[in-house]
Amino acid sequence: MSNYFGETVMNTARTMGRRLGTPLAIGLLLLAPVGCNDWLNVATPDVIAPGGVQNSDGAIAAYAGAIGAFAFGNDGDNGGTEGQVLVSGVMSDEYFDAETFPTRIEYDSRNITETNTTLTSVFFNWSQARVTAEHAATALEQYAPAPASRVGEMFNLAGYTYIEFAENYCSGVPFDERDPSSGAVVNGVPITTKQILARAIQRFDTSLAKDTGATAAAVEQNRMARIGLARALVDDGDYVSAAAQVAGIPTNFAYNTVHSNANGREFNGVDWFNNQAPNGTARFSVADQEGVVGLNFRTAGDPRVVAPQIGKGFDNSSPLYVLAKYNVGTPGTSPVAVATGIEARLIEAEAAGGATMITDLNNLRADQANNGGFNLAALPDPGTASGRDSLLFRERAFWMFGTGHRLGDLRRLVRQYAHS
Repeated sequence: MSNYFGETVMNTARTMGRRLGTPLAIGLLLLAPVGCNDWLNVATPDVIAPGGVQNSDGAIAAYAGAIGAFAFGNDGDNGGTEGQVLVSGVMSDEYFDAETFPTRIEYDSRNITETNTTLTSVFFNWSQARVTAEHAATALEQYAPAPASRVGEMFNLAGYTYIEFAENYCSGVPFDERDPSSGAVVNGVPITTKQILARAIQRFDTSLAKDTGATAAAVEQNRMARIGLARALVDDGDYVSAAAQVAGIPTNFAYNTVHSNANGREFNGVDWFNNQAPNGTARFSVADQEGVVGLNFRTAGDPRVVAPQIGKGFDNSSPLYVLAKYNVGTPGTSPVAVATGIEARLIEAEAAGGATMITDLNNLRADQANNGGFNLAALPDPGTASGRDSLLFRERAFWMFGTGHRLGDLRRLVRQYAHS
């Protein structure tokens, strides 16, 4: 695990500048008129050079591109590259590899080499999501009369990238930047987990300061920022302040990534890597009691995590258990939750602690009108601090399965609650 969260990051960071120095990937096509003699000089259709965002159209394109880059870095694509959700899920007890690629077998077995190209790509993609969101925020403010809520959304997305850097990587992550005047890449200095969380908190605070309006977009970004801020505060051990941030957020609130099957990058990779049974190419399968101490996700009979077996994985040997909540409608197009009101209720329960925490957890389980339609039986109070801690994190695991929370929670159980 140390290689993935520490050494691999350090060894690949020096090459990250080449990636961050390339043109900015976007999801919007900008083409200038092309004359008859210029057919060899058409613009690259899926990128904008750094100088290309220095106008209102470029700023709007950068905004669209940042949303796409975040979804790609978080969720992955149609089978080429996984994202933070799957890698952290495989590193924890949510998924296991059902294929033959050695780079993925490495991180499932927690025996990672420094030359693991899959994890290098995952780290690069998440770094690109961070840089793209931050640059889009700057471009929108400088060149486009965009609503403040859209600027806030870019700071929110940047904040969430920092959160997952803090949760999924060891202390000592470097953050490269691009010099705004020359475009040159400035190599970052490794910073601690606490410093990474401070950056996340700063981005969410900035978002909250951008807009206090009552439009639907402003309200959405306000809630997203407050949930992100609370998540960072929980990671930093400040449960009371975290609970104060999410007070009043509706339980049925959700900010999701949006996907389509228009092109490879737009697929929901969390679904696609787990749900290619007809082609025999699925890479990851939902786990059950991973490593003996993992949770019984498949066999618990819990409606929040339903994963029936559908054939075999890519290795033509491992059973393929497909997560039902993403296996709906057109394959690869279901949304993935980034921030939810359910997480807000779980943060409040953790801050309350004791018997009140159990009451809060049971209220959420019974709130069928707002919790996604789940009507779950009340949980008995374990009666001990250790038992309540385990119950809280079990509830978090089932409510937020497959959304990139589990690995951070397991690390918190060790760091903050002294569970081994």
